[in-house]
Amino acid sequence: MSNRKVKPIELYKQGKVSFGLGAKIAKLSISEYIDLLKGYKVQINIYVGDAKKALEYARKGS
Repeated sequence: MSNRKVKPIELYKQGKVSFGLGAKIAKLSISEYIDLLKGYKVQINIYVGDAKKALEYARKGS
């Protein structure tokens, strides 16, 4: 797996980046990022603020 994907997984696990920012750093869509996190058995914690940011990001067309 590329560093482009490893780094945002680790940052997300450590609580250093939001869900939306993790997807942006990995250069993935929100659904791709969810699949990536699930594939590595990372617990997904989506808070209202994160959900809003992810939605705004998705609307901008990644």
